[in-house]
Amino acid sequence: MSKKQEKQYSISISTEDFTYDTKNNIVQMVDSEGKTVAVDTWKYAIYFFENIQRKDISEHSVYLDGLRLDKFVEIFIKDKNHQKISTFLTDDYSCFLHHEMLEKYGTYINWVALYGLCAYIREIINRRYALLLKPTLKDTVEEIGGLDNLESVTFNLKNGNKHSTDFCEVKKLIVNSLEGSDMSMVGFDRLIKKIDVYTKEYGQIEFVRYISKFLHNYFGSVKRRKNSYLTTTEQKLVCYLLKFFDFSPEIVTESRFRQLFNNKYKAVDHIMPLIIPGLLETKLKLYIEFIPYSIWSKGNINPLKENELHKEASLTNFTMNMGEMPDISVLINLIDGIAGK
Repeated sequence: MSKKQEKQYSISISTEDFTYDTKNNIVQMVDSEGKTVAVDTWKYAIYFFENIQRKDISEHSVYLDGLRLDKFVEIFIKDKNHQKISTFLTDDYSCFLHHEMLEKYGTYINWVALYGLCAYIREIINRRYALLLKPTLKDTVEEIGGLDNLESVTFNLKNGNKHSTDFCEVKKLIVNSLEGSDMSMVGFDRLIKKIDVYTKEYGQIEFVRYISKFLHNYFGSVKRRKNSYLTTTEQKLVCYLLKFFDFSPEIVTESRFRQLFNNKYKAVDHIMPLIIPGLLETKLKLYIEFIPYSIWSKGNINPLKENELHKEASLTNFTMNMGEMPDISVLINLIDGIAGK
C-alpha cells in the first residue's frame, strides 16, 4: 500500500458517540443545530473497567489493578492530550486501519474512545508495583560459595595491623554458621514499579493481553477465523498501538504480536493489605508481585526469557521485619490512584 493510497482515508465519527459532557471529553465540535458537542472518550474504558480490569471493590476492601478510571480521567484532562489525540486521528496508517475495520469487517470503532482506552491501559501498567526481595540465607550461601576466584582476605585491625587469611577457611566458617539457620526467611529490599525492573517486553505483553481481550470481547460479532482470537486487521492494529503508546520504538510485526500474545509469562501477584501499624490504616489491598533476589539481582528481567521467576515463590516465611519501610510518597500515590472519591 503506497503512501498516496493511505492518505485518502480519514477517521469517521458516529453521531451515536456524541455527548454533551464537554468537561471530561476534550475532542469537541459543533453539531448540525449549532450546539457544542464532544466525542465520547470513555465508553470503551468504562466497559474495560467494568468487565476486564482486575478488581474487587466492596464496602470492606478494595483490590484494584493500577488505578480507578475516574482518577485517570482527572489525570488525562490535566495532561492536555489534545495534540496526541489529533495525531492519532490524522496519522495515515491509523486512518487506514480504521477504514479497513469498517470496509472488511463492517466494524465501526470510535477512534477517540480507543485512544482513551489505550491511554488508560498504559497508565495501569505503569502503576503496577513489585517487591524486590532481599537475598535469603540460601542465596547468600550460594553467592559465597561461588567466589572461587578469591584466594585470601585481609582484615584491618584496630591497632593498625593487618591480618590475611585463606579465603577457603573463611568461606567454610561462614557457610557452616549459616546452614543451621532458616534458609527461606526473606525480607523486602524495596518497592518498585514493575516497568523499572522488567525489560520493555513486560509492558508489551501486558498491553497486548489487555487490548486484545477488549477487542475480542467488545467486538464479539466480528467474523474471525476459526481458532483466531483476533482478525488480521485487529492484530495489525495492536501492533500499531504498541508503537503509538510508546511500548515499542517501531510498529512490531504480526509474528512478534503472536509471540507476545502467546507468551507464558504470568505474574504471581500477592494481595497485600496496605497497612502500616501506627502509621497507615486503610481498607485498600494491593496486587504486588514478589520478585526473588536470585532473579532481580541479575539485571532487568525479560519475561520472554525468564522461566524461573516464580520457581521458589511459595514464600511461606515472608516477613517485612528485615526490610525498611516503603517510601511513604509511593504509598500515598498508590492510595490516591485506587481509593474512591
